[in-house]
Amino acid sequence: MSYKKVDGYEGLVKDERGVVLNTSTDEIKAARARKKAWKKKQEEIEDLKKDVSDLKDMMKQILEKL
Repeated sequence: MSYKKVDGYEGLVKDERGVVLNTSTDEIKAARARKKAWKKKQEEIEDLKKDVSDLKDMMKQILEKL
């Protein structure tokens, strides 16, 4: 497959179909790190949602006993 450089942009090339690809390894690593950090943050948010739900259930049980 042949690639043509994109004028004015270092690390970007176009393939035969005109699809722009990033060939900069530093930028690819940075994007992967951002994605990993985003996924971790989303997991933390889901954990917090579950914890809040559990606390609500516990509070309901306590109030029912009173």
